[in-house]
Amino acid sequence: MEVMNYSSENSSAISGLSECEFPMLNLTDESKADVYMLNAATAKVILTVMFIILAFGVPGNMAFLLMVFRVQAMRNATNMYLTSLAVVDLTFLSISIFNYFLYFNNSIRTHLKTTELVGCVGAFILPYFTYFLSVSTVTLVTLDKYNAVCNPIRYVKGRNKQRALWLIIGSWVVAVLLAGLIALRFAKLTRLCALWPEGEKYQDLPVLVGYCGAVSSAGLIIGHVVEVVVFFIALVANAFMYGRIILYLSARVDRKKQEQQAVPTQATQIRNQVSRLLITFGTVFFLCQFPFVIISLTNLVDYLLGTPLDVSYRKFVLPLTISHVFIFLNSAINPVIYNLTSSIYRQAFKEVVCGVCLLRERKRRKRVASVQPDMCENSFENHMLAEEGDVDNKEANLETNMEI
Repeated sequence: MEVMNYSSENSSAISGLSECEFPMLNLTDESKADVYMLNAATAKVILTVMFIILAFGVPGNMAFLLMVFRVQAMRNATNMYLTSLAVVDLTFLSISIFNYFLYFNNSIRTHLKTTELVGCVGAFILPYFTYFLSVSTVTLVTLDKYNAVCNPIRYVKGRNKQRALWLIIGSWVVAVLLAGLIALRFAKLTRLCALWPEGEKYQDLPVLVGYCGAVSSAGLIIGHVVEVVVFFIALVANAFMYGRIILYLSARVDRKKQEQQAVPTQATQIRNQVSRLLITFGTVFFLCQFPFVIISLTNLVDYLLGTPLDVSYRKFVLPLTISHVFIFLNSAINPVIYNLTSSIYRQAFKEVVCGVCLLRERKRRKRVASVQPDMCENSFENHMLAEEGDVDNKEANLETNMEI
């Protein structure tokens, strides 16, 4: 939310707040005042949706981390990137829910409750750090698959895990720096004394309100530009690599069809799963972030055209609130995508769940000194070995690995 302009109309009403030590925010016009108020029903709906997202987002990301830790075959370069993303998503979900709870459990829109705990920078830097790290991680995952598909020999020879580690460290550093630039847009807390309209509806509303805004005009512009430019660069880069990957996989299957007169079932499945996982993962990410970025771009255009900040705020306050729900959803939904689009991830999750169930069963059986047959006869490792047994060259081995 940006710092609002205010006027000093209705001097007789303002005189009633003569003891206020902060600038006046004139909201005597009910149409303006209602924008700064939070509808109780809307706030409850949004909080309910966010807690539902939290209920499957936290366990889902924790299950993914446990899967990578427990299943050795899942410890590859791609999952190193996704592990980094899962850690940040968990942090974002766990901390942001408190910010949202403080904000929506209010009769008016104000940042005062949050800033009393963590300040303006603390309230906004974590979401933007998560945003930039998510953008970089999605791009790194796509780049990893792009190299694996389009440059397979060089990819196999490369030290992919070591390279992935350095790229992850670099992405964290870059995300911190970019979030620091964005902080220029929110680092200044402006306290205002709100002059509400007369009437029972407004009688018990707090007088003191506060909003986090830009430290300067340049800080406002830099914050918006960085956010928008990074998003669209990543969008174009990912779209280009998605297209190249899908075309290359399709050409590979077509080539095998010409050579063998029949498309190998495994090659077709690999092409479909890689395409489906990449397209779904990237599309969901960019769709969830898109509304927020478009609002930021529109705010920037309005500001450059001379539109007052409070006018822009009133115009976008509801869409901005909804866009935050999509951002929150984006941090929770990735493990669901992995399971829906890839049999390898589904099998790995089954391996973890089955292992936990088996451990409990063995402890129970041990008490009565009896032996329980293995509940997971088809383990993830056996599944991988069975698939690899059908592959008789390095290219096919690489394709099997790319199914993840």
